[in-house]
Amino acid sequence: MTHRVRSLSVILVTLSMLSAGCMGEEESPFYGEEIKPAVPVEDFILLDENGEPYALSELEGKVIVIAFLFTRCPDICPIVSANLHYVAEQLGDSYGEDVAILSITVDPWTDNSTVLKQYADERGFHWPHLTGSLEELEPVWINFDVGLTTYDSDQDGDGVADGFDICADTPEGEEVDDDGCGVETQQSEESDVSVKHHPLSYWVDHTTGTIIVDKNFNQRVWWGDTDWNAEMVLEDILYLVGE
Repeated sequence: MTHRVRSLSVILVTLSMLSAGCMGEEESPFYGEEIKPAVPVEDFILLDENGEPYALSELEGKVIVIAFLFTRCPDICPIVSANLHYVAEQLGDSYGEDVAILSITVDPWTDNSTVLKQYADERGFHWPHLTGSLEELEPVWINFDVGLTTYDSDQDGDGVADGFDICADTPEGEEVDDDGCGVETQQSEESDVSVKHHPLSYWVDHTTGTIIVDKNFNQRVWWGDTDWNAEMVLEDILYLVGE
């Protein structure tokens, strides 16, 4: 009987230790991917859409939502930007007072301040859109773990990089529009043809997400570009505001 009691005691002690270990694993308070350990953000100075220097240190004490984009991006970047606009509206008075939003380009070869201003103005975006030289942007990309690749593949030789080209069989020598489609042979009757004057000769492929930075300049939450849920991002922001 004593041996059985001892065995039962050992089992109970073991179970209690395992339970304590499980309970010791803290559940993340965020809907997005928690960055653990938190990554400190390095201060930077870039140019905003008005061509004025913009220092990250200006946002000290605020929760900062930082997205990376490029204005020629035809798919995910406009969606992320639209989601950021929605979040800003939902924040109400807290936007600007407690929370800031920044967009940083991954295409400085095209996205100068003028281009970024036109991009933001056309869409009604009121947060800073930042650019700079490659030398200024590279440390920022590294700090936020931005994967970036450029390529100039142009299989049909029409001067439009394949990433933008929706007409891969353009007749040789034919003038094309911004989508790489032949002006004479590949336009619908209703199309409003815009002949390109600046060939889209390279494509930018970037792997990143939207990062939420806390009031102490630490990267705390990561949202993949294709995983965005505006309501949940909003909840993550408000959690950090309340910390």
